Amino acid sequence: MPTERPQGVKSVVRLFNECRTRTGGGRELPIITLLGRRGSGKTTTLRWLGYLASNRPNALYDFASAPAKRPHEVAARLALGLSYRFPRQPAVLFPRLALGLLVAHTSINLNGADARAVRAELKRALRQAKESSEAYEKAHGTVEAIGVLQDLNLLPLPGLDLVLKLVQFGLPRLPVTVMWRTGLSWYADGPHRPVDALMRLNELAGSEAAADAEQVDRLLCGAFVEDLRDHFARHPRDKECVALLDNIDAPRGRQFLDLLVRVREANAARGRGHDPLLVVATAANARGVPGPYAPDLPAELRARAPEDASYEDWRMSIPRPASTSKWHWYPVRLRDLTEPEVTTLAERTAASLGPATPLIHRLSYGHPWSARALLDAAYAIVVERGGGAAELRHILDSHASVPGPPEDPMPLDAAARRYLLRDLSEGQRAALQVCAAARAFDSALDAGVLEEFDQLTKDTLRRDVDARLWLVPPVPEDAGTRGGRGSGYLEHCREEGRPAVVLQPWLRLVLLEALSHEPPDDPSGWVTTHEALRGWHRRERWPRRHLLDAHYHSLALNELDRTVGYLAEQFGDLPSTDQWLYELYAITAAPMRVPVAPPGPGRRGPSPADRVRQLARQLAPASLGQHWPLTMLVTALWLAADPRNRVAHSAPELNSTIAAMFHRLAALPHSGAAGLLREAERYEPRP
Repeated sequence: MPTERPQGVKSVVRLFNECRTRTGGGRELPIITLLGRRGSGKTTTLRWLGYLASNRPNALYDFASAPAKRPHEVAARLALGLSYRFPRQPAVLFPRLALGLLVAHTSINLNGADARAVRAELKRALRQAKESSEAYEKAHGTVEAIGVLQDLNLLPLPGLDLVLKLVQFGLPRLPVTVMWRTGLSWYADGPHRPVDALMRLNELAGSEAAADAEQVDRLLCGAFVEDLRDHFARHPRDKECVALLDNIDAPRGRQFLDLLVRVREANAARGRGHDPLLVVATAANARGVPGPYAPDLPAELRARAPEDASYEDWRMSIPRPASTSKWHWYPVRLRDLTEPEVTTLAERTAASLGPATPLIHRLSYGHPWSARALLDAAYAIVVERGGGAAELRHILDSHASVPGPPEDPMPLDAAARRYLLRDLSEGQRAALQVCAAARAFDSALDAGVLEEFDQLTKDTLRRDVDARLWLVPPVPEDAGTRGGRGSGYLEHCREEGRPAVVLQPWLRLVLLEALSHEPPDDPSGWVTTHEALRGWHRRERWPRRHLLDAHYHSLALNELDRTVGYLAEQFGDLPSTDQWLYELYAITAAPMRVPVAPPGPGRRGPSPADRVRQLARQLAPASLGQHWPLTMLVTALWLAADPRNRVAHSAPELNSTIAAMFHRLAALPHSGAAGLLREAERYEPRP
């Protein structure tokens, strides 16, 4: 059971409490679906909501924790959790569901028997189930020791058939007469006798036809909902009961919820009241969740940010008239952690991590699992080994473990790739590594750098990466991404037609780390891929972003002389200083094959400030003589694009070099001095 609220879930809790509060005789309830990429804290959030709801009927079920089950089996599991007894609260009873489960799963065959014999046989089976549960409880202790937050898909129950166990051990205090009388009347079908309906249910349950199985699920799930409605009508409560469903994008995970929606639609058509079940589900695959269509958003699913989500917002979003049943669903996309929230996570450790916290946020971009893994690595470096900034630059080499079955620890970047991309095929993971070389994800697909991969991989990669929510809007390239102050102030220079989505920066970083270790001239190597991308951008020519991306890939290929030459030409030709700064930052965002200098034998590697001079002399000797301040500026910004080269938060190491070079450029004729001096100020320390 969680003891601390997860970071970043305050708005989700507000929505949960708002929907959970029961008003009058009940109201329509959404199926709240928490969307998030793998490692975004969906399960942690769900369990926290369960903790908040632990003093009222609630149940947690994980569709990914065991083999898939049919909808009525899921309903039975939920009934087990919801029937848990609380002090001074009447227990929720499920007489209709219990009788239906017994009829559907009994070993006796009711076909061909007369009504009187069927009644006698069913009553005998009910009493036997009751007696066996009481005997088990007397011998082994109370069955209520299951607890309210256990995953009901993993709960060990001894004895007979799974669903029959739930009748026996999950609903032990349900009187036989209540189960029989209430359940029998509900299964009555029009002019037919109630016993005939039960015999029909028994016959359908023994059939292997898909249509018959679907009808059994529909009947039993309807019984589950009716039991809840009836209980809340007789015992008014201040809170709705809660079903917490994890990983509904697992195989058959949607079947129960789709059936619940159909039951709700049928009840509404018959003028019945609303049921009191608030469902909160989670999914990592946006294409596995129904909802409003929005072609301009990732995964084309219109999902609310937690801060914008509310019950009233869901109600207002329902179309009138509703042409589909998708309005029942309310997708809410979990956000990543802010820097203060990462700082709070860091403060829970035994010692201060100093400059590591902003580094961790900038590396992970707030991705919860990755931030925690990086915090653990930073703790080992700073606290346990007494390391500092130089050691933190190699944080991706720290060992980390992958969630799931025990595995040998591996470098943190490899652990991140294995865990975060677990849902993709081996071919898709290899192809994605190549695509990481492109600034915009779609450029890699359009440029044809995946020709060596099979057609299925090429056809499904974009769809599956998008569905797993790894495509995000691009981060503005400016001083804020280089260790300075300010972000987004150059967006007015952004050209029309720029791609709307890129790979999430942390995922892209660990993929580029893997790409850099491949033989550079292999078909999927660093040099081959960047040359192919540069060639494609040169051929496209228009709009202007293709020209910038061509220079971006030239810099990734270490062609610093060519990059400086282009920016020197543009220095006086572009119409404004802001336009030139936009191009400067856009090009120097290029990845570096070896961003962090490896340490020499028995010593630390050169500092980023020393490496600026080394790289400038090594890669751009001609430009260094002709355009010394610009060459140093381009090199420093290129290095600063990787957060590991500017670890200290208060005064990142490269800031003084960047500020000094802006000052020198401002002293040149026709330089747009005012704009360059403003930019220099963004890198200068302030009291």
